[in-house]
Amino acid sequence: MNFDLSEEQVILRDALAGYLSHHWDQQRHNQGGVPARKALWDGIAGELGLMAIAVPERAGGSGGGLDDIMVVAQELGRCLALDGFIPTVAYGGNLFTATGDLARLETIASGAMVLALAHAETGLLPDGRAVATTVTDTGLTGVKVMVAGAQLASHVIVSAMEPGQTAYSLYLVPNDAPGIARQDFNMIDGQPSSELTLGGVAVGADMRIGAAGAGPDLHRRAADIATVAHSAEAVGMMETLIRTTVDYLQGRSQFGQKLAAFQVLQHRLADMVLHLEDARSMLFQTVLADQGDRDGFERAVTGMKVKVAEALRFVSQQAVQLHGGMGITDELMVGHFFKRAMTVNEAYGGPAAFRKRYEKSLG
Repeated sequence: MNFDLSEEQVILRDALAGYLSHHWDQQRHNQGGVPARKALWDGIAGELGLMAIAVPERAGGSGGGLDDIMVVAQELGRCLALDGFIPTVAYGGNLFTATGDLARLETIASGAMVLALAHAETGLLPDGRAVATTVTDTGLTGVKVMVAGAQLASHVIVSAMEPGQTAYSLYLVPNDAPGIARQDFNMIDGQPSSELTLGGVAVGADMRIGAAGAGPDLHRRAADIATVAHSAEAVGMMETLIRTTVDYLQGRSQFGQKLAAFQVLQHRLADMVLHLEDARSMLFQTVLADQGDRDGFERAVTGMKVKVAEALRFVSQQAVQLHGGMGITDELMVGHFFKRAMTVNEAYGGPAAFRKRYEKSLG
């Protein structure tokens, strides 16, 4: 089986890498805040047209697949860049493709729509089919926590219960809609996030994504695609962590020789590479899985998520330890990768949630 990238994918990867090398660096990541992230989004959308990568051709996109999302997410992971790509292109793109919403797909392809998922609530389990947020004649009412990227988003995807339904529906709501109160903060990795209080936000039937009560099924499939993208991001992160750690050990000396010459440290580096390659193999297996086989694809995503999360945690921890105390400071990017690893591993449900999902699939 051929795992090599196509010529077009190599061009895509190199173009993105070249753009990031000129427009994204440690200072912008650490100190640029929301303005720097918005500028990067606008630049990549406008100059590279990256947001159209997985949008069907009939909606003005490139018609790419999950393997193309993997290529982009992996390159973004190498640089800790463009937080909004996965919730917008991977998650939102899948939702609108599944519901045949060509108009919204066109908006994603143009880069004009930036999405954030407002689904998490206090006490809500990852596979829960009901939420506390409700939609009635008076509008959307409820509180959504840990809405990553809400400060950058043009729209938020909100889960809410409709009268008479036993499962939630999904709504696409403008981020500046009257009735939304936003409390902004940064997550542990510096990613802008918010808590949204919805106080009678007016919604119409045209704002609902799919049918009433169809939210859990739509969310689960879109979240699986986003999980694959995050796993690709994790692989890119591990590549950078290993390369950075090797460079550090080759540049530091102790007892008259380079740290990289000590066999015990070479063994730890070898273990890091083994974890990376295991994760990469699980990623490839999932990307190549038949998405038409719903149960088989979900099992592939589940196994990948657990394995990649374990690998990312191990590699990021080893990188920090091998750098010593400086590894956790803001002066070195390895500490920022370590913090990002924590949020990536918990995105769309952590490893524990995916283990439970696999147990349920066994009956």
